[in-house]
Amino acid sequence: MTTAEKKPVALSRLQALPVRRVRGRFDSAVTTDDNRRHWANADSLSADAAANSEVRRILRNRARYEVANNSYARGIVLTLANDCVGTGPRLQILTGNDSLNREIEREFDRWARQVSLPQKLRTMRMAKATDGEAFAILVNNPGLDHCVSLDLRLIEADLVTSPSQLLLDEREVDGIRLNAFGNPVAYHVLKSHPGSNTWRPRQDYVTVPAEHVIHAFRQERPGQHRGIPEITPALPLQSSQQPVGTLEAWIHDRTGSCADYARQDGDRRHGTVSWPDLVD
Repeated sequence: MTTAEKKPVALSRLQALPVRRVRGRFDSAVTTDDNRRHWANADSLSADAAANSEVRRILRNRARYEVANNSYARGIVLTLANDCVGTGPRLQILTGNDSLNREIEREFDRWARQVSLPQKLRTMRMAKATDGEAFAILVNNPGLDHCVSLDLRLIEADLVTSPSQLLLDEREVDGIRLNAFGNPVAYHVLKSHPGSNTWRPRQDYVTVPAEHVIHAFRQERPGQHRGIPEITPALPLQSSQQPVGTLEAWIHDRTGSCADYARQDGDRRHGTVSWPDLVD
């Protein structure tokens, strides 16, 4: 029988066929008595809701405390800033006029020294690791000894917040004014730091256009507009129950393991070689 001669299958017969449903699951989606406490804090909050102003304030304070009092954390943040920025950016002009290229490069280097650009960039990189974000406002500084009066004014993340009357505005995300497409159009900056002795009410602020603000942070989730400290996973959340913090323990274990391996390997090959105790 050819294909053209085959009779179509009756619809009633198709409806009578048994329907087999494939049931599958992920082991990580199963909640048991063993993992119930571990997943107790897992939620489905949005990026901005999970990193709300109060959560970020607590994380900033703890990260700053850890970096200020933990030599390992401070060394990591300093090394990160120094390796990332180094001695500062260098401008390279590649026009056909070599003398003009050198003149522009010299003027840029002189301007960078006038505004302390390398130091400010290192400070911003440290703030990004400790505070989760860094802010710089492009301002006109007539006091500079240079024909270009552009300067960078660094501000802490605590200063960028929404005034009380705008907290319920759906286009406000803790100090950032968004347009209909979710892009920042303005930043609300307090005139005084909330932790200073001269703190003013929340309504005492200035609005800075977004094109005059540099906001550096790591966007880890879609729709996230504010950053959290990069060292958040290493913060000792249960320091009262741990004689050694999480960060110290991590480095202690790896340093000790390397030292023990080197000592054992040296003793095995040379018989008398032993390295100093790097952990102590």
